[in-house]
Amino acid sequence: MSEGNVYRYEDELTSSRQAPEYRPGMPLNERMKLVHKLNYSKEEVIRHTANKAVAEMVSHMDKAGIANTFDRFLQQHPQCGFGLTGACCAFCSYGPCRVNEKHPYSICGKDVDLIVAGNALRRLASGMAAHGAHAREVFIALKAAGEGTAPIPIRSPEKALAVAKVLGFDTEGKSVEQLCVEIADRFIDDLQRSLPKRHDTIFSLAQKERSSLWEKLGVIPISPYHECFEVNNLTSHGTDSDFESHMQAFMRSVVAYAMTTVVSTSLATDIVYGLPQRSKLNVNLGSIQKEGCINMGINGHAPMVAFAICDIVGTPKIMEKVKAAGAEDIKLYGMCCTGGEFVERDLGIPLVAMASSAEMAVATGAFEAIVVDQQDVLPGMMPVARRFHTKVITTSPSGRKEGAIVLELDYYLKNLDKIYELAEQILDIAIDNYRNRDAQKVHIPDIRAKVELGFSVEEVARLFDGSMPEKKIHGLASLLKDGKLRGIVNFGSCGNIRGAVFERNQVIIARQLIKNDVLVTAHGCSGMGLLFAGLAHPDASKLCGSGLQEIVENLDIPPVLHVGACTDSTRASQIMAYTANAAGQANPAMPFAMVAADPAAEKTMGARFAFVMNGIETYSCVQDNTLASDRFIDFVSNRIRGMVGAALNWNPDPYRTAEDILRMLDAKRSALGWPVRDYLIGTREEIEDQIPDTVEIGKSICKNN
Repeated sequence: MSEGNVYRYEDELTSSRQAPEYRPGMPLNERMKLVHKLNYSKEEVIRHTANKAVAEMVSHMDKAGIANTFDRFLQQHPQCGFGLTGACCAFCSYGPCRVNEKHPYSICGKDVDLIVAGNALRRLASGMAAHGAHAREVFIALKAAGEGTAPIPIRSPEKALAVAKVLGFDTEGKSVEQLCVEIADRFIDDLQRSLPKRHDTIFSLAQKERSSLWEKLGVIPISPYHECFEVNNLTSHGTDSDFESHMQAFMRSVVAYAMTTVVSTSLATDIVYGLPQRSKLNVNLGSIQKEGCINMGINGHAPMVAFAICDIVGTPKIMEKVKAAGAEDIKLYGMCCTGGEFVERDLGIPLVAMASSAEMAVATGAFEAIVVDQQDVLPGMMPVARRFHTKVITTSPSGRKEGAIVLELDYYLKNLDKIYELAEQILDIAIDNYRNRDAQKVHIPDIRAKVELGFSVEEVARLFDGSMPEKKIHGLASLLKDGKLRGIVNFGSCGNIRGAVFERNQVIIARQLIKNDVLVTAHGCSGMGLLFAGLAHPDASKLCGSGLQEIVENLDIPPVLHVGACTDSTRASQIMAYTANAAGQANPAMPFAMVAADPAAEKTMGARFAFVMNGIETYSCVQDNTLASDRFIDFVSNRIRGMVGAALNWNPDPYRTAEDILRMLDAKRSALGWPVRDYLIGTREEIEDQIPDTVEIGKSICKNN
């Protein structure tokens, strides 16, 4: 087996950059050179991305003279090296200040370690605020559903009862509606309180070993609202200037992010909008109907208006309007994490784009309307929409777009009881706009993938002899112990334009892992990349090692289990935790990992470190803007492992990263006394050039089931 830094196979594309490798003590200009070198041209994206529909659309937009994210990225070159490495502080009006070896202090006296830590903290707080805004809407929807103040149905009463019991509520004699109000009140209090008190929800939902450890480390938060407040306070002008104090706040904020803005949000969403349901579907741009169909894209994160539209889109009243407009049908298409919520719930809504590729979907010219709410809806969508008949409609006061139609839930949510009237107005705009479509401008790549979705924790427990009340999944634990499964690895986070070929790294890593009997779970935009690559269908079993292949073929499941949107990392972490419980081990001892190959949005800072704080080794190929500080890198890559049992690992080479993960999984297995066998690293020809037959290019044989 490989030892040390000797790898069996390395990425030709990464090595062609001739970027210096990171080493502590290297000069700042070498660090800048490292990140500058790890960029790729638009032509390289077209040639090497795993998503051939994106490649086709980038070429099509280029010929049509329509700019996209890849064009704007190239226009930014060379990006500021101080900003890329984090050696720049722009918090106050003394600055911006840049530091290097010759000038090591900002005007106020910060060194590079404090500057980098402060930048990372504020980015984390921004991501926590974003997920917190999403959480607030879901909690309010849950409360309104329980109180009957809005026409929002409770689709999973059994989940409400289960969550209430886990939270320790007295359920005897109470209606589901009463329990929903109690759960919502608890979650809202967790989100917003400023008065310190015992955080009962953390101690109810987290593994006891984790919550006890966090308490010992002094990182139990007060609330996400307060931690966002405190992060901006302690990094403000002349306040906290202690690196260790910054990192204490960092860990505390990660726990707040994980347990309230992610875990509680996912649980509340399941109660209101229903548990995932198994279904088969086509995904990617080739799923868009070209003729006779009114097409509407739904993009963002907040589910309230999106699900209201979904509820009424096929009703006789709407279909009568569709026929009157001269169309045969009307279809919704998911983008970004709202799309992730849709596809998990067997609603027949194809997923066609992640955040960074939504512009390509708009550029097909096939959409009458794109309905957006908040987060990861890039402003570059607007000039693309203006090149076509497409109307962009915003539904959240937090996510307005210059030039878009505003039909939104009120800032104070006063019109929540009118949510279905709002949904009908939005549908009317799309239906009326159908007559303005120019068929000559429509270009839809004939590329799609077939997928099977709907893997809730409950479904995984059913498949693998689990018990939700016991919080144990015995079957997965047994398969790990006997060596049929090497490990379990979750994929989440974004798709980045910088530092990576779009939708390439995560696909390479995932294919190497399933080749070596690693079961993969996936969520968020990175998980969508695995769907588009055809890895989330039972027919992808032929890409697996013999152990995993036997498992997925016997159960008729994919080797990549898609578990939902970004906040549904909850499901992935629960699957791991329940498997660890069944094995009688804590998370850090288990052969688990998390991959956030190409982090981009601020939320990904919390997303990755949430898994680290849960004791799960985490891997990225794109570096945060933190490379200027050896002390910060040492903390997040080494020191934190001694505190919580896991750390963040960075390697820009996806082939190396896959091998690093396999080595780590085997080391964990060896320490547990579980069987270890050699791993195999696939070559570029096998991993990248051979497109699985679950992805169909230029064919029309993949039909929705």
